[in-house]
Amino acid sequence: MRAYNLFRRKDAADLFCAVPEDVPVPNFVTPEAWEYACSLDLETLSGFDAAAAETSTGANGFYLFHAAA
Repeated sequence: MRAYNLFRRKDAADLFCAVPEDVPVPNFVTPEAWEYACSLDLETLSGFDAAAAETSTGANGFYLFHAAA
């Protein structure tokens, strides 16, 4: 499983962008709109769909998701 950097949308605290550590951060993740949340192995997130993350990052370089409350 890959390690990812997580960015949280400032105006939507439950919206995250996961970017593999070895991939450049997408241009839309700006300091004005997003904040760095942490770096972790996504398997540690409860209920996270790691297969969807792998598919999305393979196609887009990032994975957007809402965290469950």
